Formats: sequence, C-alpha cells, structure tokens
Amino acid sequence: MTQDPLSDEELIAYFEDALPPAERAALEARLAQDPRAQALLEDWARQNAEIRALYGETDAEPVPARLREALRPPPAPRAPLLRQALAAMALLALGLVGGWAGHARLGAPAPAPALAEAALTAHRTYVVEVVHPVEVPASQRDHMDSWMSKRIGTPVSPPDLSASGFALMGGRVLPAGDRVAGLYMYENAQGQRITLFVAQQEAGDSAFRFGGDRQTESLHWAEGGLGFVLTGALPRDALRQMATSAYEQLL
Repeated sequence: MTQDPLSDEELIAYFEDALPPAERAALEARLAQDPRAQALLEDWARQNAEIRALYGETDAEPVPARLREALRPPPAPRAPLLRQALAAMALLALGLVGGWAGHARLGAPAPAPALAEAALTAHRTYVVEVVHPVEVPASQRDHMDSWMSKRIGTPVSPPDLSASGFALMGGRVLPAGDRVAGLYMYENAQGQRITLFVAQQEAGDSAFRFGGDRQTESLHWAEGGLGFVLTGALPRDALRQMATSAYEQLL
C-alpha cells in the first residue's frame, strides 16, 4: 500500500530525538520505505559532522536564548501554511545552531565502501572515452541484459533515466574484487555522462549515502543483495532524484 511521504516536521522531530518511543518506532518503519527522507537525514548528519569538524564539539556550551526561541515550536499552529513556515524556520535554525542543536543522532556518514571507490574509478576511466565508452551499445539491449546478468550472477537491467534527460548508451563488465560488476553509461543532450555501477555484495540493504570528491559526486545504496553506485558531475539534488527513480525501478 502506498504511504504518504514523511513531512519535514516529522523528520525534524525524528532527527532531534523529540518523539515518544511508540511514535519513533512507527516513523522508523515508514522511513525504511522512503529513500528521499533517508537521504535528507544523511545530509543533515553530514552537515552537522562537518560543522563539528570545523568548530569542535560544543555539546557543553549553552544554547543562546535567541536560538532556543527559534527552535521552540508554538503551542498550536492554526493553518497548514503556518506549519510550513515554521518547518522552514526550524530547518534554518538547525543549520545555524550546528553543534548546539544539531547532534547527529545517526552519526557521521561512514566512509565510502570499496564498491563506491571502484565505481568512482570506473566512472573516471570510461566516461572520457570517445570511441569505446561501452562494450555493448543500448541498441543491443537484449544481448546486453542477458550477458551482464550472466556475468554478474543475477538478473540485472538498467533503469530508464530519460525523465531526467539521460539516455542509456550501453554497458560493460568490470572486475569488482573477486566478483564481476556491471557499468551502465548514460548521456544527456549536452554530452554530459553519468554511470551506474552494479555488483553483488553480501551486506544487507542500506540507505542512500553520498561519496565522491565534490567535483564528481556519487550516491551508493544496497538492495536485495546488490550494491548500486550512481556517479556524475552533478548537483547532489539532481543525483538524488535520479537515484530515487533508479531505486524505484529496480525494486
């Protein structure tokens, strides 16, 4: 059954550990089915970790009165518009408070796994190729799907990212440690390319996590025994939107 997406108010309350145990457990069950919300929480945790890295731990320092007032919700919002405005104010206050009010309940994002590093290396290697960017072109889609599925060891098929302006160019197989990975390449009308790296992995399912080097961003996740890494020189919001579309198609 389709559920309503988590609101910003709910995510703020969860992030700030302001929910009773029963409500928190119910929200966590919804969160497991909401990649967009997971990615937002990851971003907030990352931002707080970066602020602490710059300014050190400030847990023991008192929160300024003006910021406590900014974070304190009103007794009873009387209209949806007011609730939205208050949510936006709370998000701004979270960014300003940082170490005071933004304790990273989820912790800082873990270092990128070996799969994400391999995907970033493969992206940098092949995205610049002019003559042989892929081994099997998208025009041979049936052959590509059966060949890559056989080599990877499980049925795989590339998602359609045309809604974001990227068309499938084709794919190739690559080594991934002691396993085989698939690399799909996409290109938009401006000649910009992105890649989707796919390989089997033993770890369980995981939420979206960003990686890369700020010039080439990557977003990796795991689902159903497979690890996925979407990589490209794109803003994180654009990459997250495409990763969410890919995630929904690959379920």
